[in-house]
Amino acid sequence: MDGLLFGIIDNGVLAICALLGIDIDKKLSGAGLNGALYGALFGNALSDGIGSLLDFGYVMTFWIVLGCLSVVPVVYLYQ
Repeated sequence: MDGLLFGIIDNGVLAICALLGIDIDKKLSGAGLNGALYGALFGNALSDGIGSLLDFGYVMTFWIVLGCLSVVPVVYLYQ
């Protein structure tokens, strides 16, 4: 069962951020779709950052989070 706790935390953080994004988007008169998308993108960066910090240290964590966040402008431009 190696990795079970990591998986729960990783996807748990992502799910919470996606749900928060939906709530924020709806409060701003949106349908919640963009909030879910951006909540998941930032939640993924956060959860990957937490996981990588525990396993790889600060330098690798910086690059992993930067890589995750580099997708956000691409998604924004695609919309």
